[in-house]
This record gives sequence, structure tokens and C-alpha cells, in this order.
Amino acid sequence: MGTKKCLVLAITLLLLSFLVPACLKSQTAGKEDQQPLSESQKPRGVYYDFDDILVPSELTLDKKNSFVYGSGQSRVGILSFSGRVEPASVASFFQNSMQTDGWSLVSSFKYREYLLSFLKPDRACVITISEKSFSTTVEVRMGPVETMTTPIRETKPR
Repeated sequence: MGTKKCLVLAITLLLLSFLVPACLKSQTAGKEDQQPLSESQKPRGVYYDFDDILVPSELTLDKKNSFVYGSGQSRVGILSFSGRVEPASVASFFQNSMQTDGWSLVSSFKYREYLLSFLKPDRACVITISEKSFSTTVEVRMGPVETMTTPIRETKPR
């Protein structure tokens, strides 16, 4: 293959790498305002190390940036994922699936990135969703909830 053909092929591939995500993004724009999906339309998910946190199947586990300690319900750690998905649809997926798995949504922040906080009586989960140049990254952090055994005493100023 000649140098000119290689250059044309490289430029074509580079342009396609910018056009395809833009086309996909324009097709999904405004979908977060649509009606909720029926059960048959909902995206499928996968349970990884935490058996009560469903992750969209479009995301790939990043084993190098993940760490889980413990076994059974007492597992704690961080699971990192990435994939070509819209952050808003991933946030909506987690808000729906976490509630189905018995989690309570404590807080939800959006715009620069999505930050979702969920709570169970013995555990807390924080999910961060960030949009990068060509993909979306998701980080699921799971940890125990500390219970207070002694009441907090008020101190009076002297």
C-alpha cells in the first residue's frame, strides 16, 4: 500500500471516529425526557461482585481500577466501568435498578458528572458517572454504614 493510500485511510478512520459518536449522541438526545420504559424495553444488566447492584450490560469492567474486599453481603470496594453510553441513560438505569434491589436514593447530582448516593441499613453506595471524550466512565463505591452506639453529647460553651 502506498504512502498516499495509508494517509487517506488514516484520515478516513480518524473522521469516522469523530462522526460515529456524534451521530449516536444526536439519536439519543432528548431521550431522558421520554416516558419510562416497559420491562421488555429496559436494557439488560449484569451483577458483578455486589449481588444487589445491577450494572448496564453496555459497560465493561475495568479490572485494573477495581478493588473488592470481603465476601457475601460484607463486600466493600470500588468497581470501575467504561463504555459508549449516554451518562443520563446510565443514571436513569441505576436509579431504577437500585430501587428494585432494595436501595434508597439519598441524593442525586448532575451536570459536570452524575453523582448518585444510595443507602441500605448496613451499607452505602456512591455511583459516579462521568463523560469522557469517547466513552463514559462509571465508578461504583460500596462501603459499610457505621452505627452509633453512644449518643452525641452537646457541649456547652464556657
